[in-house]
Amino acid sequence: MRTTRPIREFMSHLPAEVDRRETLGAALDRMRAERVHHVPVLDGPALVGILSRDDAHEAWLRDGAAAAKRTVGEVCTTQPLTVGPLTPLRDVANAMVERGVASALVVDGAVLVGIFTSTDALRLLAEASSGP
Repeated sequence: MRTTRPIREFMSHLPAEVDRRETLGAALDRMRAERVHHVPVLDGPALVGILSRDDAHEAWLRDGAAAAKRTVGEVCTTQPLTVGPLTPLRDVANAMVERGVASALVVDGAVLVGIFTSTDALRLLAEASSGP
């Protein structure tokens, strides 16, 4: 497999994103519409976290239906795994395993440029196992 190649070759470019002031209900509607499980959370151009379906599930367990009215900034993970675009795929995968997370945000300086998720990793594994 191409594990030493940079993550920028495998990430999803220009991922869907949400503003930290958006309601959880609205963010989940967008996530369903775009068929994604993770979205970066921004405050203007600044990355402040990541919202996953797990974050939303925990909010619903804690707050019931009232969770829909909470802001994304209140329920998101505020210290997401971030990597640079030149980080080798292998290092990103290892970091995801070590931190027990299903996604890594790819940032170039302070600019969000992509996301790499466990779904992307599974897609790569499937492609590698379907070789000649």
